[in-house]
Amino acid sequence: MDNGPMADSHQEERKGTKDLFLETLTRLGCQYEIDDEDEADIRFAFQGEFFVVRATNESPFLHIYDTQWEQIDLYDIDEFSRLRKAINESNIANSVITVYTINESGGTVNVHSKSAILFIPEIPDISDYLRSALGEFFQVHETVRMEMAKQRELEKSHPD
Repeated sequence: MDNGPMADSHQEERKGTKDLFLETLTRLGCQYEIDDEDEADIRFAFQGEFFVVRATNESPFLHIYDTQWEQIDLYDIDEFSRLRKAINESNIANSVITVYTINESGGTVNVHSKSAILFIPEIPDISDYLRSALGEFFQVHETVRMEMAKQRELEKSHPD
């Protein structure tokens, strides 16, 4: 079904997700780098934290990654147990999903977080919307750290 020239001009005016994201990053004062091998991957720093966003103009969603923001010793069994519990609590309380990976050769457990958000021109105050979505990652960091501290305190007050 052809909607005539008006439909075509509307499509041309509509900014794609990736273009809108890059424009919004610039408005937030963030410098970014587009991956040479995969142009959908965009690296940038926000409030001292490094993020990778996967964005294309064909999808209305951004996939935001905050990788290796925490690391513990793989062989510290008590700390690993606390971390697993803290991640579970964080995933219940927050919209950003947190996981851990094990690096056996390095002897570490690394913590990563991910979120997918709708990012279209129709969203009002899109800069604030992005700022808020990125802020959720910092909430996750705080939740995990607070939960681990709470578990340490519980262990001190209730030794076996």
